[in-house]
Amino acid sequence: MTRQPESGVSLLNVLVVVAAASGLVQVMLAGQQSAVSDLSRSQDVAQAEALARGGIASVAVALRRDMLDAPDVDHLKEDWAAAVQQKVTFDFGSFEVEVDDARGRFNLNSLTAGAFLEQRIFDGLLAALDLPETLSAQIIRSIQDEGALRDTDELLRRGFSVADLTRLRPHVAALGTPGPINLNSATEPVLSAMFANPAAAQALVARRMATGQLTKQDLNALGLVPPTSGGFTSDAFDVVLHAEVGSARRTLKRRILRDADAGLLNILPID
Repeated sequence: MTRQPESGVSLLNVLVVVAAASGLVQVMLAGQQSAVSDLSRSQDVAQAEALARGGIASVAVALRRDMLDAPDVDHLKEDWAAAVQQKVTFDFGSFEVEVDDARGRFNLNSLTAGAFLEQRIFDGLLAALDLPETLSAQIIRSIQDEGALRDTDELLRRGFSVADLTRLRPHVAALGTPGPINLNSATEPVLSAMFANPAAAQALVARRMATGQLTKQDLNALGLVPPTSGGFTSDAFDVVLHAEVGSARRTLKRRILRDADAGLLNILPID
């Protein structure tokens, strides 16, 4: 049977319509899959956010319990420190926590005109880190002119170099209130600056690693007088929490402040 030209044209038109319809169906299906994927992603993000906030709350509860049960000492081998460093896994996600004792670092906001003890300690820290001694005067002037630092990274916005801040960052903090440096978590360069004695700082760190904490007796054994700038407790902790649900990942950074006298905690964002 001979196919008429019109028949060929009609078949071609049908094929075009079928192809177009198939393409439209694929687009619709792809759109539905994308919508389902977007919904699932949104749910994962929401769950990761909730998990991160719940993790921060759990750290706060642990720190409050520690404040009530062991108010005279804070060190990184206490129950709260051991617990929060472990990864917590659920059937739907997980979170990891990093906690840093902010009072174990030198408070840059204590560098004010007339604060000679703090200036002496910071000068010693600069020497221990082989950083220029002029940084002390520059930070004092910056705080006088622009106010207290909200965080250490603000030094970059005020014109300080990345190299200097990189060396300083593990040993300094920007705290809003004065307070003693916790000898139980202070870094070796900070201890060296506080006691003006690198050998004593090294011995204190070794003792702390062996026993988990320092006491006045440990200082006395080395012939050291407890410094007025130091103590054995902390009221400020920096918490970084990473939560993961599905493909969503959420990181929260918070500073938890404890008021032992009032028995209260205050959680501040440091994102």
